[in-house]
Amino acid sequence: MISWLMLAQASALGLIGAAVAVVGLARRPFNDWVFAGAAIAMLTLVVQTVASIIAPLAGAGPTGDLLEYWTYLITALMIPPAAVLWALVDKKGEWATLVVGVGILAVAVMVYRMHQIWFVQVA
Repeated sequence: MISWLMLAQASALGLIGAAVAVVGLARRPFNDWVFAGAAIAMLTLVVQTVASIIAPLAGAGPTGDLLEYWTYLITALMIPPAAVLWALVDKKGEWATLVVGVGILAVAVMVYRMHQIWFVQVA
């Protein structure tokens, strides 16, 4: 895991998630901009997955529990598509946009936790 990548990813996802959640609290319907926020979240997670595969091969493996790290990463990869699916099913509902925003915020927290697992914990 690359520290600056995590910082950029968590910051961007936090801002995007907060913005989408505020739009959801304003009871705006799910739209292309909300979908774009979820797509950006997914794109950053794919980049993180590639970096997580390459880093140990380059000799920069984790100091924490690798199983816990990958469990967080795989779960984080499932949240944006699940939130968007929920929003598409409930497109006329009041909470669809808020669900996507909270999902993106959850991913931002999970990215920070993955950083802790990768670097901070010592076996």
